Amino acid sequence: MATNLKNAICLGCLLALFGTVTWTAPVQAQGGFAMSGSFNAQQLELPQGTNLRTPDIYVVIFNNSSEDLNVKMTTSAPFGVTIVLPEYDFPLAANSQRKLEVGIDVGIEAAPGAYKIGITAQPYKLGTQGIQIVGAAGQEADLTITGESSVLDIATVSPDGAPVTAMIILFRDYEQSDFEIARVDNGILNLTVSPGRYTARAYIAGSKLAEESFTVAADEQKTLSLTVKTVYFEGFEIVPNYQRDTNKLVMVQVVSTLNNLLDAFTEVKVNLLVSRDTQQESITIINLSRLEQGKIELKNNYIPADGWQQGVYTFTLQLEVGGNIYTASQAKGLKIDETGIAGQIGETDATVSESTAPTSPADAGSSTTTWVIIACVVVVGILIAITVIVLARRRK
Repeated sequence: MATNLKNAICLGCLLALFGTVTWTAPVQAQGGFAMSGSFNAQQLELPQGTNLRTPDIYVVIFNNSSEDLNVKMTTSAPFGVTIVLPEYDFPLAANSQRKLEVGIDVGIEAAPGAYKIGITAQPYKLGTQGIQIVGAAGQEADLTITGESSVLDIATVSPDGAPVTAMIILFRDYEQSDFEIARVDNGILNLTVSPGRYTARAYIAGSKLAEESFTVAADEQKTLSLTVKTVYFEGFEIVPNYQRDTNKLVMVQVVSTLNNLLDAFTEVKVNLLVSRDTQQESITIINLSRLEQGKIELKNNYIPADGWQQGVYTFTLQLEVGGNIYTASQAKGLKIDETGIAGQIGETDATVSESTAPTSPADAGSSTTTWVIIACVVVVGILIAITVIVLARRRK
């Protein structure tokens, strides 16, 4: 029986592997033609008289066959709605693919309501007998048209209020996910949207420097300034050094990187703030007349003037520009017990978040869904295999 069970599990895994390939492949048509992309995952909500343009919504057309094809793109949408593609009829060479960004235009004449919209790719060949259709592949998305609207004016600014050129990405927030609906790279976003909850994020050089979530009501005109600090600390750590024979704390090495993404700054200081109970000490690590664009490695060895005392020490790096506090690092803690042994207690606050590159919420959701499908297919495959073997034994 154990051998049969082992064989069943092996057979089930093979069935699961086959099923996984089937489920995770792009939508297939005849002859190795397929369509994939993020359009299929979208839950779009737009008011009348607006449009949507973002590189995060797209389809990819695959020609996995051994011959060249032509592709005709068709769309389906309710009255007043236009699905905009960069191309509607194009050649696609054998074993190649093409990515098409998808835009949505909703006219003022479109009726409010919930709709399905679709894109179909139809491959064809030109022969002596005319056009030969060789299959089709398609995707659908959900579109809700609202009769109410709101206006957003979003800009990125420096701490002193000056305009900053940055990428702004706007997401529409839903219960379990969010979807990108707009993107600009000039630091100014003006958009008419449907009422609801949104998140705006600002990026420079791939680093997320600001984020704010908010709600807009019907007929509201909301102005939002995202303050981006283009100089920030990254990789801030405190490294305790101990006496070898007693394991007591000798000193703490402070390490970090000061990253300046844009323009140079004058009169720059980096201070190390160390506090214990009500006492605080400030030590200047570097003092620069000019901070150029780029990264500076910071290292400093710290020993208290009165020696290490029992209690909690908190370490923070602080950046001064022109005599004013510009930004600060996360705070790190170190606890000293009555025997002089130290232990880190982690971060206490984050002024500037770690760098995060823009990602596609649709891609993230698609990845999670894929793994759920794989797990289900594996279980079903094993159960089928066990059933087959049990029935075979009964027949004997």
